[in-house]
Amino acid sequence: MPVDPHRDYTRQEQLALDLTELFTNGLRDEQGQLPLALQGIGSAAMALQTEEAGVPLPMFNRMLTTANEISLTRAKAMPEELVEELEKRGFPQIARIVRAGIDACRDEDDYRNLVHWLIQVRNLIVFRAQASRVH
Repeated sequence: MPVDPHRDYTRQEQLALDLTELFTNGLRDEQGQLPLALQGIGSAAMALQTEEAGVPLPMFNRMLTTANEISLTRAKAMPEELVEELEKRGFPQIARIVRAGIDACRDEDDYRNLVHWLIQVRNLIVFRAQASRVH
C-alpha cells in the first residue's frame, strides 16, 4: 500500500508497510528537505519495524556511524559496509530498506538526507525504549 503522510496508521499497518516505497519519490522535497512521508510515518514505521525485527540498538548505531562517515559513492560501491551485519545476523528486511534508500540517492545531498532519516529513526527507537521503561 502506498504511504500516505496525512493518515494515521495502526501499529499493525506500520509493521506491514513496504518502506522501500518511501524512496520512489526521492529523498528531497522541493525545498531540499526530507519528504513528509519520510519525516513522519516513514520514521515511525522504520523504528517500529526495526524494533519488531529485534535489531539491537548497538548494531543500528554501528550502521548509522558508518553511514555518517562514508560518502554516497562509497555507499553505492560497497553497500555491504552498511548492511552486512544486519544481513548476517538475521535482519535482511531492515538491510533491504537501507539498500533501497542508498539506491534511491541521486547525489550526496540525497545521501545526507538518508543519513538524517536514519538518525531520526534511531532517535525514535531510543525515545520509545526510554518511554517504555518509564511506564
